[in-house]
Amino acid sequence: KASGCDVKAFCAGPMYAVVQAASLVQSGVAKRVAVVAGGSLAKLGMKFESHVKKNMPVLEDVLGSFAVILSAAKPGEPCVRLDSAAFHPVGAGASPQAMAENLAEKPLAKLGMKLTDVDRYGVELHNPEITVPSGSGDVPRTNYLTLAALAVMRGQIAKAEMEDFVHTRGMLGYAPTQGHIPSAIVYLGHAVERLRAKQIRHALLIAKGSLFLGRMTQLSDGCSFLVDRNDA
Repeated sequence: KASGCDVKAFCAGPMYAVVQAASLVQSGVAKRVAVVAGGSLAKLGMKFESHVKKNMPVLEDVLGSFAVILSAAKPGEPCVRLDSAAFHPVGAGASPQAMAENLAEKPLAKLGMKLTDVDRYGVELHNPEITVPSGSGDVPRTNYLTLAALAVMRGQIAKAEMEDFVHTRGMLGYAPTQGHIPSAIVYLGHAVERLRAKQIRHALLIAKGSLFLGRMTQLSDGCSFLVDRNDA
């Protein structure tokens, strides 16, 4: 007897969908909500030309997908913090620093937290084995360095501690590069496991997107939210 709807937000789509699903549950409109995101045939192997030119196998040979079921929060169980949900205003521009400020620094500050209070960050977790040969660089590392640089600017860590920030709070990219699939959301399941094992206290998921895939505008959007153990 389930009903359903589409949430279209391109690369950050699943993140927006989780926030909407959690909102439906918390408001009492729905008891359980499944968020499902699938890969796209149009994106399958889209970087293959650069791999073939370098005599590499085509690594984008899978259709990535994601699914999670959300229900009412329980004490001590992993919980989506709706009071942490943040959205990147398109007028702020698409610079890495602007994205880090609006999707990490500001929502954390609202909760009385600093960048260094987050145990793990989930960002765009593209597999660098695919993106580096194609000329796109190591996307996750770039994102973590941006967060570390912002922490340096705010006096939360020393410049010499940037690599340690990346190593302890980040992770290697492992997701296929199919639009919304690598956009932080793939870390949610792993974060839940680590939260339940009490290996971490907080995880902040951050995803940025391109409005209309850059076809009609070069503006960007994004979404982020904190996941914790709901100990309070």
